[in-house]
Amino acid sequence: MLSELAAPALATLALLAAATVVGIPAMRKLIVVYEAKHELKHGSAGWLRSLRGWSMVAFWLMTTWFIATIFGDWAVNGDLEAAIDRGWLRLRILLEIAMAIMESD
Repeated sequence: MLSELAAPALATLALLAAATVVGIPAMRKLIVVYEAKHELKHGSAGWLRSLRGWSMVAFWLMTTWFIATIFGDWAVNGDLEAAIDRGWLRLRILLEIAMAIMESD
């Protein structure tokens, strides 16, 4: 019983560590955009350039969420293969959202 819970728990911790390392640039961009929003006037070239890169934050969040749902499904049901199969359905939805974000950025 304990070994069945250990694998998803360790995978979740590894995901958290990897998401933190990968997400640092995305969060830096979020902070820069937030600061630029408060210092520059709406419509200025600097303000418009500061809006670029939001898709990077969204992709980071979507990727982390997607992998976390697979780990969560695996932890609850105990079947990694079935969790990955269900993950393909979620991936299709995420790809459609990603395409919409890319078109707007």
